[in-house]
Amino acid sequence: MSTRRVVVQAPDERGLRQVTVDGAPAGSAWSQRDLRRQLRRAGLPGDMDLEDRAAVSWRGADSSVWPDHAGRRRATIALLVAGLLASALLLADIGMVDALGALTFSGRLTGFLFVLSGAVQAVAAAAVFDFWGKRTLRYSGALVMVGVIIAVATESLLLAVWFEEREWTPYLPVFVSLSLWCLWAVWAIWRERAWKGITHPKSFTAGVVATALLTLANFSYSALYQPYAALFHFKVEAKFGTPTRDPELPLVYLPVKLRVVNDGVVPAYILNSNYRVQGQQSVFDGKKTEPDQKDWRADAELGINTELHVRPVGYRNVDAGPVAPTGAWIAPGTTFTTERVVHIPTDATYDLVSTSASVAFLRADRGKMDERFKFPIFSWREKTDRFFDCSATPCPDYVMNHARVRHNNNILNVTRRPRYISSDRWITKTDSGFAIRISSFDSRGHLSSDAESAERYGVDEYFSGNTAIPYASLLAAKRS
Repeated sequence: MSTRRVVVQAPDERGLRQVTVDGAPAGSAWSQRDLRRQLRRAGLPGDMDLEDRAAVSWRGADSSVWPDHAGRRRATIALLVAGLLASALLLADIGMVDALGALTFSGRLTGFLFVLSGAVQAVAAAAVFDFWGKRTLRYSGALVMVGVIIAVATESLLLAVWFEEREWTPYLPVFVSLSLWCLWAVWAIWRERAWKGITHPKSFTAGVVATALLTLANFSYSALYQPYAALFHFKVEAKFGTPTRDPELPLVYLPVKLRVVNDGVVPAYILNSNYRVQGQQSVFDGKKTEPDQKDWRADAELGINTELHVRPVGYRNVDAGPVAPTGAWIAPGTTFTTERVVHIPTDATYDLVSTSASVAFLRADRGKMDERFKFPIFSWREKTDRFFDCSATPCPDYVMNHARVRHNNNILNVTRRPRYISSDRWITKTDSGFAIRISSFDSRGHLSSDAESAERYGVDEYFSGNTAIPYASLLAAKRS
């Protein structure tokens, strides 16, 4: 039998008993089985007689007192680790999107802080085993506490942002489950006094609070302030060039110059665009001395001028088409120009020829579209009843671009229902144009216009104004 002296101390408040061999610490034990394991590590036989008073001294309680609740302790460890890892995966899932693809530096910084917080929580999950075990690491309790604080802060932020709209999202059950877990985890670390052992608690607390405030400030700036404070402005122009008559054919070639300028500080996506050249047909009455009150009312409702001797009786689309590619990205300071040539017959009955253009944009600092938006859907090749709400009979042909639109901050994406954007362009004998619709339903379901969503994503339309020239000036043009 060994002559080395073993001393087993009384159980502490957690049921753990410290063990010394010949006055030197040999570890701690939860049970007799664990005690024998510690003795073997110290070089003693694992089957030694623990009741031999000459070899083993029991302090405060005999060999039958082992108050550790192993099942409850292991369940606590499992639940804490599961919650911390779930929160870490959630933060990494949210933050990675912004860290790699946010438009602004503050947005990328917010994403990076989320990913970093998730990494800290993964480390905290590993520290749980030590802190709820034999506490061989000095700061394992502090790490666990930081992990729980991060979970509390981020879940509070996510629920607060979700509560603003209160829409169903697949992430909502995760938010609610983790929020309930946070309440239990705070109680668990409070009961264990996890902050004990921190050398400089004030500095530690200040660091945690500063990191939380930095994340909140970056989120507020990138998602709330900057997308509404940054200047967003475009110029759209449509002008006629110098007309030229064909030397042989009865045609006049009329150039149309189109120009789009981003003179703001925010990049944008082009949702749709349209220009048109129209011929106006009018009735002339040179003897008229007073404006007709009925005509004035009709013109006022249409928002046009009232002429005394001329009354427009019809318009005809001579040329129409897109100004710029749908789905194109246009950065600040970028100018997009193109020139069209319109063919107008010399025997037409127009008195005026006019042109105008309009372009619809989506602010890139508020949203971004899936790549599929760039690929058009043609009504004559698809089932038209699932895409387009048409009250006219028959319904005109149209070209549609459709895709999901996402917020430029992924925190908003995971706390909001998915939104889809559709842009339809059509042309008839007398009209051409487009319509933009944003809805929380896909086009295969019920797709309706959502004005609030359009404002949230910064959808705006810019017009060139109407430019008109006399048709007679085209007939007087020189031959090429």
